[in-house]
Amino acid sequence: MPSADFRIAHTSLARRSTDNLQRNLAALGRKQDEISSLKRLRRPSDSPVDAVSALRLRSDMGRNEQISRNIDDALGWLGIADNALTAVVEQLNRVRDLAIQARNASSDATARSGIASEVEKIRESLLGLANTEFNGRAVFAGTASADAAYDASGVYQGVSQAVERTVAPGVRVQINVNGDEVFGPTGDDLFLAVNQIANAIRTDPAQLDTLVADLDTRTETVKTRLAEVGTRYRRVETMKDRNTADALTMRQNLSNVEDTDLAQAVMELQLQEVAYQAALQATARAIQPSLVDFLR
Repeated sequence: MPSADFRIAHTSLARRSTDNLQRNLAALGRKQDEISSLKRLRRPSDSPVDAVSALRLRSDMGRNEQISRNIDDALGWLGIADNALTAVVEQLNRVRDLAIQARNASSDATARSGIASEVEKIRESLLGLANTEFNGRAVFAGTASADAAYDASGVYQGVSQAVERTVAPGVRVQINVNGDEVFGPTGDDLFLAVNQIANAIRTDPAQLDTLVADLDTRTETVKTRLAEVGTRYRRVETMKDRNTADALTMRQNLSNVEDTDLAQAVMELQLQEVAYQAALQATARAIQPSLVDFLR
């Protein structure tokens, strides 16, 4: 019968001991790298499941950053449009006041001429507001690439279509206001109406009652568009707050997947160092020079 006792060759024992020491040393090195980099996940082999999660989170964060840029652009467009339309309403109110002043029977021809000149200046100012730009594009020109929404005579140069931005996954918001929807179509536009008021102030004040009533209707149209812009602005602001919160959550989730729990890592490092020192001592005792080694 074979003997129950057997011996392990010295070279085999040394090789196994060395391999074990190398594994312990490698584990110790990995833990030191983890603490120095503060990253638990540095390569896919560290944790394939976590690596997939990290890739997915980074993709979501990239999409979140693009949406953040879209939101900032949308707020810029809507904010500029809001300021311009607010100024338009103020200018139209001034035209109305001047028209009523000119309708006063005590106003003579010279006074009315001065009032008409001011109304004409306001018309030029309204054209300037209608050509308001943001990032080099006319905000009231729709999708047109023209430098201005209106030419000097008040003819619309734009293309009346919606300009939209994605402000949340699956959510798009119109960020522009088409000029013909605010100021009216060419030939029946606000600039022509203001010009008619100026002419009536000079030549036929009796027409002013009818023209002022028409101006009031046009002013209400501008106010309606202004309210729509305000509503969209508040909606986009809400999306911005949500997008910011989502970004914080994503960064926290990515940190949970990739980053090191420093307290736990330090404790594991200490345990690994103890294990390595114990392995060194055990190996030193197991592989001791024998008398035969000295006789060789």
